[in-house]
Amino acid sequence: MLLLFLLFEGLCCPGENTAAPQALQSYHPAAEEPLSFRMLQTSSFANHSWAHSEGSGWLGDLQTHGWDTVMGTIRFLKPWSHGNFSKQELKNLQSLFQLYFHGFIQIVQASAGQFQLEYPFEIQILAGCRMNAPQIFLNMAYQGSDFLSFQGISWEPSPGAGIRAQNVCKVLNRYLDIKEILQSLLGHTCPRFLAGLMEAGESELKRKVKPEAWLSRGPSPGPGRLQLVCHVSGFYPKPMWVMWMRGGYSVFLILICLTVIVNLVILIVVDLWLKKQSPVFSMGDNTRDTNNSRHHFCLAQVSWIKNRFLKWKTRLNQLS
Repeated sequence: MLLLFLLFEGLCCPGENTAAPQALQSYHPAAEEPLSFRMLQTSSFANHSWAHSEGSGWLGDLQTHGWDTVMGTIRFLKPWSHGNFSKQELKNLQSLFQLYFHGFIQIVQASAGQFQLEYPFEIQILAGCRMNAPQIFLNMAYQGSDFLSFQGISWEPSPGAGIRAQNVCKVLNRYLDIKEILQSLLGHTCPRFLAGLMEAGESELKRKVKPEAWLSRGPSPGPGRLQLVCHVSGFYPKPMWVMWMRGGYSVFLILICLTVIVNLVILIVVDLWLKKQSPVFSMGDNTRDTNNSRHHFCLAQVSWIKNRFLKWKTRLNQLS
């Protein structure tokens, strides 16, 4: 426990390498919820002598850290995953996690009978900090269901978790030193680390990648029916929308071309018909009247084609 407090003090009092809390406001992705740094833990207990834990760190929806269970070390998945923490701070943090994972498994195995935890079982923990209030969070799940949470000053059972969660919270609330460590780690160290990550990884966090979409054939919903599945991947950031459309640009372009061709054919046929109907020997006013009527008819046809083309163009613009 003494070593735990020394490591704790080394993280909370790093000396000159500190990041002001207001640095959290330096980056805020547009149209997204406030960014958070989350630490995920999954511990599986097969029996009273075998257990396995996995851990990871996430900046928003981007995984930045992993935990090497064999070496007991932090894996930095991005070139900027160190943030602005010094090597000594990261070393202290790694030692703290080594003690935590080892101690967590021992405590749970020793308390399994007291709290009636039936093997095999799994415990999941989500902890971290975000840019807005409430700033810190810690939630625990047992067998995939909400179990308890740390509300800043005390442990609280989740609604519907039962008497087992209430008993665990009663025991945890007796250890004031653990609550103080969590309050400082999540309320002070985590926000500093979050600010450093956002600053170091700003260029990657602001990048935009267009989605790739393709269709595949799904199980048939019935005789003579075909189910298509739309797949979208590779996009960043997270918010996006997908819309199904019947037909598409290629169909509209074909229809436009066909419309223009048909109307040109009509114009040619009508023009030839008018020429055949007008007598060769017609002179003077009769000739001028025939030419005028033919001219007006052609203008009307051109105007009709132009209006049809504009209508198709408007529909295409609405879909784009």
